[in-house]
Amino acid sequence: MRLPLLSLLLTYFVAAVTAVTLTQNNNSFTLKNNYATVVISKKDGYITSLKIAGDNQEYLNRAYIDANGGKAGFHAKRYTIIKNTANHVEIAFYDNVLNLDWEVRYTMLNDTKGVYFTLKHDHKANMGASSFSEIRLVLRLKSDVFNYLQVEDDVAQTMPTAAEQNKCVIKGPKEACQLPNGKVIHKYDWSIDMLKHKVNGFSSRSKGLGSWFVYPSMEWKNGGAYNRDLSCHQGGADSLQICYMNGSHYGAGDTSIRAGENWSKIYGPYLIYLNKKGTVQEAWNDAKAVADAEARKWPYDWVSIPGYVKNRGKVTGTLSIKNPLTNTNFNLDDAVVTLVQPERQQGMPNKQWRTYSFWTHSLRGNAPAFTINNVVPGTYELHAWSKGVVGEFVLNRTVTVTAGRTTDLGNISFSEKRAGPIAWEIGIPDRTALEFKHGNEYRQWGLYYKFPKEFPRGVNYYIGKSNYRNDWNYCQVSVPGRNGKYEQSPWNIYFNMNKKPSGQAVLRVSIASSSDSSLSVSLNGGRQSAEVKLQDDACVRRDGIRGFYRELEFKFNGNDFKIGENKITLHHRKNGGYTNNYQFDGVMYDHIRLEVPGGNGGNNNNNNNNNNNNNNHNNNNNNNNNNNNHNNNNNNNNNNNNHNNNNNNNNNNNNNNNNNNNGVCIQKWGQCGGKNWKGATKCCSGTCKVLDAYYHQCQ
Repeated sequence: MRLPLLSLLLTYFVAAVTAVTLTQNNNSFTLKNNYATVVISKKDGYITSLKIAGDNQEYLNRAYIDANGGKAGFHAKRYTIIKNTANHVEIAFYDNVLNLDWEVRYTMLNDTKGVYFTLKHDHKANMGASSFSEIRLVLRLKSDVFNYLQVEDDVAQTMPTAAEQNKCVIKGPKEACQLPNGKVIHKYDWSIDMLKHKVNGFSSRSKGLGSWFVYPSMEWKNGGAYNRDLSCHQGGADSLQICYMNGSHYGAGDTSIRAGENWSKIYGPYLIYLNKKGTVQEAWNDAKAVADAEARKWPYDWVSIPGYVKNRGKVTGTLSIKNPLTNTNFNLDDAVVTLVQPERQQGMPNKQWRTYSFWTHSLRGNAPAFTINNVVPGTYELHAWSKGVVGEFVLNRTVTVTAGRTTDLGNISFSEKRAGPIAWEIGIPDRTALEFKHGNEYRQWGLYYKFPKEFPRGVNYYIGKSNYRNDWNYCQVSVPGRNGKYEQSPWNIYFNMNKKPSGQAVLRVSIASSSDSSLSVSLNGGRQSAEVKLQDDACVRRDGIRGFYRELEFKFNGNDFKIGENKITLHHRKNGGYTNNYQFDGVMYDHIRLEVPGGNGGNNNNNNNNNNNNNNHNNNNNNNNNNNNHNNNNNNNNNNNNHNNNNNNNNNNNNNNNNNNNGVCIQKWGQCGGKNWKGATKCCSGTCKVLDAYYHQCQ
């Protein structure tokens, strides 16, 4: 009898140690397990206290749930205990805000290292119209303790004290302020891109404590893989840890629900994770590991909120994108495949809010296989894009996902748009302006103020001579003019041709981001094209580098070109937004290239074609002769030694000067190495410097 009794005692002891408990008084509920203690107000349904076991340090000043920047708030009208067992405690709070029923749930399991948060919106047929732009959970942590903010591996900073912030001088835009030491803090510098994001929060340099939002899935986020949004920032005594379940800071737009419409959506669950480690880096690494572990549990089997789908499907296939001039596949890099429900808001998945979206990323190879797991059953559009390839591609049929089944799409093949071989190109197709001047500094307030000083005559870019990392600004902005008025600053691209195109040429302009701007182009000082009004995604004023992607085509007749030097001008015009101080309008270019008919288009390298841009050009240079400076390769290419020089000459695209390196040395500004580079690596003068994994350049 002794062994069974001992076994019972051990079972009881383990259960007691690992159990989660729920206690309450007139004002609050307390959820507690062996790891954390969480107190929630009965009055509002807000968390009022967060503590980790073995440490009496209070995390919170306060917390709340609201909409539209605090203009509407959740304040629980009633609550109910959903579950109260030794393994699972869950409480739900209810309110009606903005003609929507809100249900907020807090869940703690016996092994939860913090607490799970879930929000459900319900709009019933008897409800009036509703509209909102932001829905958020805000934890205002104690900034004297939680003073180290981190949102990505390379985006982290010790935050100024409340006393330092009290001496801040407000700059433009108003969200930026300058500290006594001269540094400007701007809350949007800690915004996040949802595509690969999984955790963000604060830690303590003195105590090793951490508070993190851990996202096992962001399928519920408006805009999905396209979305960028504000996250953590600081305000005086508060370190603000914020989850925008719906957000519009980067142009995602408002959610508008019609009167009488039946609609519901669940945001989360996601984990408010608490930890304690020796250093802030250890706390961050631990939070990332927990995020990976939580993702493996998704969808959670313990969720009971009505509408949460556990039985899901899978979508598989391979992705290939062809160069239509050679009918060969590009070598894809960091490619993305995403499923969005066909519910286009203003023609853009960035603005979707009604349903859920699912995606996979970081695909690489000639025809990489992809798998999108845990897809809610339904009908979707498939979108894809890749670094090194111009454009976003949409499958010409819908994809139906069935619970418990795998939908195998086989090979999904797209073709990049090409009007002819590439004469020249500027930049790397990656949906950002990262490779241009200041592009890698974008999480820094005030870069737009530098443009008039650094480019007093605007951008004048010479193919074959200029270097886009230094000679092409990350953003085309208005500049101060006479009488204090802001004026457009046309940008010019100069290039040589030794023969005219045999047909219609296309200037293909990929837009990475735009704010209150329109764009037109002209050739050799001729008539401007029809103006294209671009969507406002706020990236200029809110320090982003990736917004609403657009691929634009501007066509020119072959006879409009000249033998010798030609000039293409990009005309940017402000069309709205701010009217005083700085204008905060602008266009961020992703990639620009001129395609001309007349060559065989044989791009040797085109696998990496835009990949590194490098070769892309392969084709081409025809014209551009020597040009291509841009790193792109061309010139490098032209290595052809000589002619490099001559610029012009190598017009033949085809042959690309790019590659006919034949072991000769590379001229200054030419490409001399990088991923997939097969040309010469010796510089005629200077040294071959590594600018990034794709592109090494003679300098």
